[in-house]
Formats: sequence, structure tokens, C-alpha cells
Amino acid sequence: IGENYARSVGIRVERDRIIMIGITSVITGTITAFTGPIAFLGIAVPHFTRLLFKSSNYRILLPGTVLCGALLMLICDIITQLPGRGFVLPINAITSMIGAPVVIWTIARNRKKRLIF
Repeated sequence: IGENYARSVGIRVERDRIIMIGITSVITGTITAFTGPIAFLGIAVPHFTRLLFKSSNYRILLPGTVLCGALLMLICDIITQLPGRGFVLPINAITSMIGAPVVIWTIARNRKKRLIF
């Protein structure tokens, strides 16, 4: 409903926002540690798909995200097993190199939008 309404019912908005960000960070870190850097793709692909299709319609985004995620994972797998090498790279290394910059860019973009408005 908004910050003004929350304040009017006695919620300390700034304090609770910091607490929620801290809890979310701990949960996200735990999930990423448990599932590994492959989870970066699960976070990054929906944002990438939204930019690719330039739509907020979930009837388009849901199948698009599934296809883009599968395609991106296939590309990462091909990169890990490039011909001519005598070894295979861990897929976590490639997915982290792709997913982490997208997540950082998304966070920075959202922070910039909040500062403008």
C-alpha cells in the first residue's frame, strides 16, 4: 500500500527495510552456496529474457525464460567441453562468469532507478 500507510500503523520502515535486506541476503547466500553458481543462471535468465523480449507479459516470458535458460545452459556446457582441450572445465566456472555480471547489473540498474524517482 505504501510507506506512508506503513508508518501510520506503527511500522518503522527504514529499520524493517534494512532487516529485510539482511535476511534476504543471508537466504540468497545460503541458497547459492547450497546449489552452487549454477543458480546464478536461475536468477539472471528471467532478467535477460525480459530485456530480450521487451515485454512484461508472463505468457511470453515464462516459455521464453525456459527456452533461454536451456539454451544458455547448453552454450555453457559447450564452452566447458570445447574440442582440442585435454580437460573439461567445471560448468560452475562458466555459469558464474555469465550470471554474476547480469545479477550485478540488475541490482545496479534498480538502485539507479530508485535514486532517480
